[in-house]
Amino acid sequence: MSRKQNSPLTASLVAKQNSPLMSFVAGAVGGSIDACFTMPFDAVKTQIQRDPRMGALGVRCVYNIVGKEGIGGLYRGFVPFNIMAAGKASVRWASIAALQKAADNMGADRTKDKAFWDFTCGFGAGIFEGIVWTAPAERLKVLRQTSAKFGEKPISYQQCFRQHGFIGLWVGATPTAMRSAANASIRFAIAGQVQVFFRFVSNTPADAPLPLLYNMLAGGTGGAISACCSNPFDVLKTRIQAGYKGGMASCARDFVAERGLVALATSGLSARVPQIFVSQAIQFAIVTRIQERFGS
Repeated sequence: MSRKQNSPLTASLVAKQNSPLMSFVAGAVGGSIDACFTMPFDAVKTQIQRDPRMGALGVRCVYNIVGKEGIGGLYRGFVPFNIMAAGKASVRWASIAALQKAADNMGADRTKDKAFWDFTCGFGAGIFEGIVWTAPAERLKVLRQTSAKFGEKPISYQQCFRQHGFIGLWVGATPTAMRSAANASIRFAIAGQVQVFFRFVSNTPADAPLPLLYNMLAGGTGGAISACCSNPFDVLKTRIQAGYKGGMASCARDFVAERGLVALATSGLSARVPQIFVSQAIQFAIVTRIQERFGS
């Protein structure tokens, strides 16, 4: 498909994505819905990365959690998790829309190199999301998940806050921001190209919405690949937020000494890849549909 054929579609999508407020609302809706399906994956991923006794594979970890706490153990703290997921998605989608708008206002022609601008704006949006929202929210989540050791009752979020203080919520902010930046940049760049590919193979006209299934597959593919690329940062983030005393370098060194270099790259992936695939498939489908319907 030529660039000339793509240009009207690309310009239309850029215009709709340039509303940060609409993207914020759409992201919140998508993040809230995807949390309902993906929280068990996140609980398993966190426990695998935190404690080798929970097993290296997702199935074994699920068995350990359910055996000690029942099915509810996979949804421990669902309400704050849902709020965290909705907030993270809304901040990310609004940030990338704001950065895209800023690029347009400075005279950049994003239609000439869409992958580059998707990557660049996604990188900036990921850093902002990671520092402003994800770092403190996931610090609370990890502290509460790790407080329930093998079936013990977890401490409350209020107790976590009182014990660690406001500044303590940003422990692990650096690996969190790096993970979020890698996730968003790779995810949006790949998803954008997959959307173009699906539009070509499905012969979808430039002025017609891409079918829902293809948006889901594009978002899921970008999400899964970004999860694999950013997993070492995610492992370090989890360990530091769970209470490791030290920086990223020492955490990585100690983790490799304990469990090996391969584990640093793959720990929790059996749960994280399907989680992110489902999460981003839902988000891209919902956010894209809302932008197409209500975007300006």
